[in-house]
Amino acid sequence: MTKDEDGLEMTGAEMVALAGSVAMCLSKKLTPREICLMRTFFQAVASNLSTIEYTDTICKSKKFK
Repeated sequence: MTKDEDGLEMTGAEMVALAGSVAMCLSKKLTPREICLMRTFFQAVASNLSTIEYTDTICKSKKFK
């Protein structure tokens, strides 16, 4: 895989490994209820980022210019 030239300077595999490491570190310090709350929070972040990405793609398409 190649690194994203204008992005995070990480490959997809590196991002997955980082996400796994962060999840393991957080889970050692949190209660099951706190883990559930963190999951909900990160799902909301991911959902909002997807919406922003989709909207940006649509707005940049030729049919909306």
